Amino acid sequence: MYGSSSTFSKDDHVISISSTKKRTAAVIEEVAQRDPKLAKRIMTNRRSAMKSKQRKKVYVQTLECNIQKLQFEAAALIAQLELWKEDTRCITADNNRLKGCLHNILEDIQLQDSKDFSLVFFSAFYPKWSIRFV
Repeated sequence: MYGSSSTFSKDDHVISISSTKKRTAAVIEEVAQRDPKLAKRIMTNRRSAMKSKQRKKVYVQTLECNIQKLQFEAAALIAQLELWKEDTRCITADNNRLKGCLHNILEDIQLQDSKDFSLVFFSAFYPKWSIRFV
């Protein structure tokens, strides 16, 4: 366990190892002479730790690269969204203008229809005068 001390006995030698201390090469040589299995385990653990650190470093670099790519893509999408918003504002303004024009055209048609109706109505009652207005 972390922070604990282990005591091993071999050939009437007692080896005390604190897991919180960083073992130097000289200490490992001494341990190797007294307990080769423990020294082998320590070296295997060190190699495993170095490989793990290397994998973690590669993983973090990959994540940082992905972050940069996603930030660039997000910036491009935000710019595209702003263009689309501006296009939407222009199209909405054109649509409102065209609705107004259509409304005016419909009013003109209704006015013309009412004039035509009035002319037909007038000519029905005053046939002599209807020739002058046509």
